[in-house]
Amino acid sequence: MVLDERKNQILDLVISEYISTGEPVGSKTLIEKSKINVSSATIRSEMLELEKMGLLCKPHTSAGRIPSQKGLKQFAEKSINRYSLTEDDLHILVPAVKASVGLIEAIKDASVRLAEFSGCAVFTASPLSEDGKFTFEVTPAGKKAIAIMAVSSSGAVKSVFTKVDREITANDAQKLTNILNSAFAGFPVNEINGVRVMLFKDEVTKNIPELNCVIVPVVDLVQSIKSYELCISGSSNLLSYPEFANIETAKEYLQLLDRRDDIIDELLQTSDNGIDIKIGDDSHLLKTTPAGIVSAKINNRIPIVIGVLGPARMNYSKIIAGCKHVVLQLRERTDSDEEI
Repeated sequence: MVLDERKNQILDLVISEYISTGEPVGSKTLIEKSKINVSSATIRSEMLELEKMGLLCKPHTSAGRIPSQKGLKQFAEKSINRYSLTEDDLHILVPAVKASVGLIEAIKDASVRLAEFSGCAVFTASPLSEDGKFTFEVTPAGKKAIAIMAVSSSGAVKSVFTKVDREITANDAQKLTNILNSAFAGFPVNEINGVRVMLFKDEVTKNIPELNCVIVPVVDLVQSIKSYELCISGSSNLLSYPEFANIETAKEYLQLLDRRDDIIDELLQTSDNGIDIKIGDDSHLLKTTPAGIVSAKINNRIPIVIGVLGPARMNYSKIIAGCKHVVLQLRERTDSDEEI
């Protein structure tokens, strides 16, 4: 949809004012707060045209206008290169990656810093292991139980406990450890496929058939280490916005924070290149209030997705600039780690 210069100017002014205040915007406000050199009647006429185009809408209780989902999306997509990070912005964002020891720690720090910078909630989804590889260890956990652990290169641990039919000796545990590492260790998790799982099953059946009961728990453990880990930062930030002050909205948002798989699924829909913007119905995370999500994916050796969740009137230009900066820093970090 192509707008003339004046309509574009009025639409941008309405949306910018709405993002700042959260209140409907009228013609008088535009004249007072901008240098637009037209009459109130002309502005009202143009706003009516923008409403007919589906870019603005009029709340029942106000004479002013607010942007529609369509209008916000159009504005957000034009905002990708509008904001330049200030020295204060960089003071917040730069240490997020450069001062951290290890990539996983850098990702967590970046999430915290981006939440402070944006004033929104930040989600990061990344593999549990920095290099995608795990080693395995089995230990007795009682007379008829064992603990099976997958340990990443950074020391992160995923484990499963399971009962067995007979008492487990240290020799049994070592045999199972050897079989697990032979089948799975040293392979990035995205390369652990059905062939490696079948190899593991065959080796257990051939060498320690009495422990066949561990096959299903081990397969579940392997699936869990192949999944993404979710880090949430700034979760309380959204509760300071009027849009999230409503009891029902706040309740739904707090419930969302427990739906970690849903959040990861939403993040993983992010395209491989550039910035994705979802507003209102574009996202399936929240239903009681329009929200916006800005997300970006780093699709290098270690795939990482960052998403910033805020009210639909979030400051897109600033948040997009922050996301692009953090993504660039993390991409450089993953590239440099590959060279070591």
